[in-house]
Amino acid sequence: MQQRNSNCWDSRCQLRIYQAYSMPNIVICSDLDEEDTGTSITNSVEGLATLISQQYQNTVLSRPRWCLGNDFLFIEHYPHNKRSENKKPEEFTLVQFNWDGKQFYQPRWSPLTPNIVLALINQHGS
Repeated sequence: MQQRNSNCWDSRCQLRIYQAYSMPNIVICSDLDEEDTGTSITNSVEGLATLISQQYQNTVLSRPRWCLGNDFLFIEHYPHNKRSENKKPEEFTLVQFNWDGKQFYQPRWSPLTPNIVLALINQHGS
C-alpha cells in the first residue's frame, strides 16, 4: 500500500486482509524491512487505517460496521529486522481507534504474540 500526495505522508507497507463471513476482517500492515519505506506504520497509523477503510469500503471491507475500530481489526506488524545489528524480534500490535464517521483517531496499542495472530488468521480459514 502506498500513499503519495503533497498533503499526506509518503510511505510503503505490505497490506494483507483476511475475511470471514461471521467474524471481523483482519487487516495486517507490515513493515517492508527495507532501507527507506517512508513514515513508519506507527507514526501514520490513523491516516493509514482511514485510507484502507476508504479505499476498500465498497469491496473487501463492505460488511456491516460492527467490529473494533469500525469494520476490521487492525494489526501493526514489524517483522524480524534483518538489517539491524540488534536483531529485534518480530512484533505484532493490535491498534484500536475511535471513529468520527470520517476518520480514525486516538490509536491505542496492545501487544499481541505471533501465536495469537496465527490463531486469529486460522479462524478465518475454518
